[in-house]
Amino acid sequence: MSDLVPFAAPESRCRLLRCLTEVAFLACVKNDVERARRIAKGVDVVAPGGREAVIACVLVDLLASDVEAALERLDPLARANDPYGMAFQALALGVVGRLSERDAVLRRLPRDDLALDGLFAALGGAAKVHTGGSVNERREWNRGAT
Repeated sequence: MSDLVPFAAPESRCRLLRCLTEVAFLACVKNDVERARRIAKGVDVVAPGGREAVIACVLVDLLASDVEAALERLDPLARANDPYGMAFQALALGVVGRLSERDAVLRRLPRDDLALDGLFAALGGAAKVHTGGSVNERREWNRGAT
């Protein structure tokens, strides 16, 4: 499979990556650590060392209750200010109760990505306090501040 992936059209690679990610998520939901780990390795074949592969492995680490391994994997993404790496880092920190560290990461997240609003909502009160509401709320507030 790895010999074929580099020659696949970008749309095909994207669809394959999405399908693998969805199947990995289903394995996580079913608490099947070994299957989720194998699928995460498949994601790494399609997108070697990419954000998606890292996050797939992080999900498996979290499923296996290995938060420290998850945080270690996320560190390079977070240091590079990758918003999704940072978002997952905040999630992992919240899981282990390191809330002040989680809040510090949330404050560093970019404020212009609608996709991250779901994470803010999932994190509840801390996200509202530290991020200033949703992107739409911030846009409305900025319109009134002219």
